[in-house]
Amino acid sequence: VRDMHSALSRQLTERQNTDSQLSYLELMLNTQNGVDNLSVIFSKPDKRSSWEETFNEAKQRLALSADKRLSPEFVAPVPIRKTRAGLQFTCAAPTLGPATQDVWVCNSDGYVGQVCVLSLSPEPTVTSCNGVCNARILCIAAIPAATNHHNHNRGNRHPPSTNSNISISVEDTEKVNMHLESSSSSSDDEEGEVESRRSREVEGGDVGVGGEGGEDCDHLQPTMWLGTEDGCIHVYNSSDNIRIKKNKIKIQHGSSVHSIIYLDNRVFVSLANGDISVYMRDSNGVWNTSQPYTVTVGSVANPVTRMVPISGKLWCSCHNTIKVLNISNLSVEHQFSGSGETQRSISCLAVSGLGVWLSLQHSAVIRLFHAASYDCLGEVNIAPAVTKMLASCDDIIRQHKAACLRVTSLLASQDLLWVGTSAGVILTMPLPHVSATTTKLSQALQVTGRSKCVPHGHTGHVRFLTAVESKSLRGDRERFSHSKESTAHPRVLVISGGDGYEDFRSAGVSEVAGREDSTNHLLLWQT
Repeated sequence: VRDMHSALSRQLTERQNTDSQLSYLELMLNTQNGVDNLSVIFSKPDKRSSWEETFNEAKQRLALSADKRLSPEFVAPVPIRKTRAGLQFTCAAPTLGPATQDVWVCNSDGYVGQVCVLSLSPEPTVTSCNGVCNARILCIAAIPAATNHHNHNRGNRHPPSTNSNISISVEDTEKVNMHLESSSSSSDDEEGEVESRRSREVEGGDVGVGGEGGEDCDHLQPTMWLGTEDGCIHVYNSSDNIRIKKNKIKIQHGSSVHSIIYLDNRVFVSLANGDISVYMRDSNGVWNTSQPYTVTVGSVANPVTRMVPISGKLWCSCHNTIKVLNISNLSVEHQFSGSGETQRSISCLAVSGLGVWLSLQHSAVIRLFHAASYDCLGEVNIAPAVTKMLASCDDIIRQHKAACLRVTSLLASQDLLWVGTSAGVILTMPLPHVSATTTKLSQALQVTGRSKCVPHGHTGHVRFLTAVESKSLRGDRERFSHSKESTAHPRVLVISGGDGYEDFRSAGVSEVAGREDSTNHLLLWQT
């Protein structure tokens, strides 16, 4: 029996080796011209089997991969010359409305708040830089205009809470004899210019954003709200040229303004005393700025420093705790710790679908939380990717940046999470799919650096990241004229602001790069 079994096995092996069908593989390839057939013949059946197994495994990994899009295309660096020593970027936001494509970029040195307007049409150009206040600008938000068919009464579901620490003034300022070069405008220059100004104090009632003495249609214009360190909110019409004309509302609070969020036809403003002021529209669509509703979420020791809207709720960060604010009844319905490190506060928040990303102060770790279950789905340390990007830098510079590395900004846009760092390196990470039932990610979070082709960054800190839809930048038609997807999906421009500009592909340190270290730069990518 043993001999018969051995002979049978030998015969089967010989037949298997001589059977050409077992060494033959036919592939069908989908191409632009149709389906092509490709025949592959292997020397042995086991080699064919091994290759087929590896090929199928690669297909499955590719199907599960969320990172199947083109790498971001670097557009250009845009230098912002300093009109005062010490000016640094603090925040930025794109304006709303189909007529304009502008991004308002805020600079501050602790004494003066400045707004630079970046026009995106026909190509990125800084059109003006103007001092707007005598304090650091901490946050900025674009607020849409009221609509004629919006139900404004839903904003009056809660009785207003009078705050004696709030005062409102409406200013209508027209400036004449001003130069048009952006380098010529600063707070020092404005002090010597001739200007016509009239202002009045408003004791109470509703206040609209005045255009020419407060026209009836002013509330139908989108606005920009700027929050400052001295507790002021400056409201501008998005369409106004702030260089030559200022029509604004100034709302004075008793504490610094940390964050401004528009949600559900209301404006939520977080203050340094732990309160959140909620501004609502009246029945005519005009903002009631004299009597906001106030809800206490944090405290003076642990104020609300960051807010993000998600799933009709507002996530608020108080030190290392996330408090979820129900915007229907304006109460905190849930709270949890963003980290076990009680000494570190939450520094950045970003939203993508049902996922909320956060980073901690003085930390290189990013965490992902589920918006419904509040579970931590994963975390990733960006230090290895940053170290790889800094490989061409000087040893001393690389060691210094690695020693104090931390996340300084987060942005979720176009299936990518953008990560700004204190080293000036900008990283990207494919956003994982998070559903309502997700309890664990199918793949570990991975940050890409040089392999994602984002070699451009800043010499110093990345101060902010923002994104704006853009369809008119030069080069779009040249690169995507033959792409069918270019007409179906809007192009998004990602903008980073930071200290200096550096191409990490260059190993040497040039004299030009040294001169650019102290110049604030905006870096632009198309995605």
